[in-house]
Amino acid sequence: MTDLGEHTNRLVESTSPYLLQHAHNPVDWYPWSKEALDLAKKRQVPILLSIGYSACHWCHVMEKESFENEQTAEIMNSSFVNIKVDREERPDIDETYMAATQAMNRGQGGWPMTVFLTPELKPFFTGTYFPPQDAYGRPGFPTILQRIAELWETKRTDLLSQADSIVKHLNTSVSQSSSIDDTVNQRAIESWKSSHDKIWGGFGPAPKFPNSGAILHLLYDYVINGNEESLEPAVKTLDAMYEGGIYDHIGGGFARYSVDEKWLVPHFEKMLYDNAQLMEAYLVGYQVTENPEYLKVIEQIFEWLNDEMIDPNGGFYSSMDADSEGVEGKYYVWTKSEIKNILPEKDAKIFCQYYDITDGGNWEGTSIPHLILKKDSICNILKISEEELNTSLEKSRQIVKQHRGSRIPPGTDDKIIVSWNGLMISALAKASYVLGKPEYFEAASKSTSFILDRMSKEDGTLYRTYRNNLAHIDAFAEDYSFFGNSLIDMYESSFDPFYLEQSKRFADILVENFLEKGNFRQSLSKNIVINQRNSMDNATPSYNFRCCLLLIRLYFYFNVKKYKEIAEKSLQNHGKMIKEHPFAHSTALFVHNYLSIGPLEIAIIAKNSENSLSKVLKSHLLPYKIVASSVSGLDIPLITDKKMLKNTPTAYICKNYVCKNPVTDPDVLEKSLKSHYRK
Repeated sequence: MTDLGEHTNRLVESTSPYLLQHAHNPVDWYPWSKEALDLAKKRQVPILLSIGYSACHWCHVMEKESFENEQTAEIMNSSFVNIKVDREERPDIDETYMAATQAMNRGQGGWPMTVFLTPELKPFFTGTYFPPQDAYGRPGFPTILQRIAELWETKRTDLLSQADSIVKHLNTSVSQSSSIDDTVNQRAIESWKSSHDKIWGGFGPAPKFPNSGAILHLLYDYVINGNEESLEPAVKTLDAMYEGGIYDHIGGGFARYSVDEKWLVPHFEKMLYDNAQLMEAYLVGYQVTENPEYLKVIEQIFEWLNDEMIDPNGGFYSSMDADSEGVEGKYYVWTKSEIKNILPEKDAKIFCQYYDITDGGNWEGTSIPHLILKKDSICNILKISEEELNTSLEKSRQIVKQHRGSRIPPGTDDKIIVSWNGLMISALAKASYVLGKPEYFEAASKSTSFILDRMSKEDGTLYRTYRNNLAHIDAFAEDYSFFGNSLIDMYESSFDPFYLEQSKRFADILVENFLEKGNFRQSLSKNIVINQRNSMDNATPSYNFRCCLLLIRLYFYFNVKKYKEIAEKSLQNHGKMIKEHPFAHSTALFVHNYLSIGPLEIAIIAKNSENSLSKVLKSHLLPYKIVASSVSGLDIPLITDKKMLKNTPTAYICKNYVCKNPVTDPDVLEKSLKSHYRK
């Protein structure tokens, strides 16, 4: 490392946009590295670990207040080795110390995450955002720093003992093995229904986060069991989210979460993983309800993706910031006078009426576009037809969007992450299959090729992240599992055997390298001191059960019994936790349902992938399924020994490799599918 200039630190050599945001702090930051860890041991001082991400509003606030302050930096540099981590690059480090932060703060955690570690990487004091000064009975960040430095000098033995106790507690507080039965799925359904906000939609109080897993389970319960009570909270939540300010009505896509119960005021950052999961939720919602507004949401998520989030070579970027010009949400809000200046008078009136753009505003003197009235009510008020309304709104939206483009935009985190790309590839592949949108599949295909071509090593393993022509950091379990599942979705959308073969290859890498005592670990790193057993879903699905989901889907394709045994064992290993908190285990429940309900195993024997029978399949929502086509040329049990009848496309519907009589008539296939599911 060369000598550092004033206010330039080692983060300047990073590719992470988040780390680069801190590269000119007076703090002597290090990335997570052997150099930094060795230095802490050599100096025998604590590590100050700061974890965040580029789109994090409060991360920006703490940087400006504390990390840009020379007096604060002086304390940090003299008493600590300071390490900055992008949680998106290192989910293993983030997961490890988030567990400690939540354990030491009564379940509270978040970003920025501030963790003080011994040189052996054991946490002894944790928090999130700290203010720059003492106030309201709370110590400011400099006070915290000085106190911890003092305790390290005077009571180091106590701190080391405390750190040992925390690590021991977290490493022993793991799920207990227990079998689960079919009641666990219904208890999750009942929990989601009971926590459903009947007035505003969503689950639980503010802040409200999109819960795509809950929505999917509720919709599937309706489809499979005809449970009308499950349909209402799912539809109410889908309606409330796209009507609210959490949805970007101008440019498409959803923000991270809503700070209020009404879904009006978002935390404005947009994450790729949220929008991928929500695209699938609205797709299934559309399949169930045929609500055209859900279709519009899907189309506009893709519009946002196409406009803002695709690398020229096809990979998908990670996120868009909440802030622009240092102000949260500034890019997304409007005044009535602005709209009047942009649009013709009649269109401005319609636009403001529809999106609640008012003189007084609905947030800090400005207006966040959202919907408060249905279209028929607007038409009655304005005395116009719905066709006239729709035409005016779309024309105006494009004009307003173009005008917004002249503003200084929020920053885009343009690093490409395998796991998050996998989630979006899955959503696009499914949407392309159902909706007949080749452009969706093309985008998914380009992202898939990007990962395989630019983020693969010579030995066939993957890197996690890519930016500025550099792929680095060994991929984690979530990368292999999310991407592996997306490859199955690509196969089921195209019947190209390449995708299924690649999916199996990555599944085998997972089993060989990441499986440990019946569970999948996130990382191969040897510097992880807390042994987390990830079973719950968070903002992204549980990587452990995404691994299991990948294996159980492939089991039904290839009949590799080991895959099924691993998934069953992992469910049992986490059984007690799943039974106690079923609502937090959406992905685990998907795995359980694949095993207990079992997928429909559908084989289409035909000369072409597009035929009268495949059209019937596309028109039906089949929650748990595997689909194979003879055009793939694969030697798999579902296809082996099956033939066309009378040289006509023929469908075989099976369960557990036991098949009904083959079907050639689309109407008969339609009836057969309806006998399994409602839609």
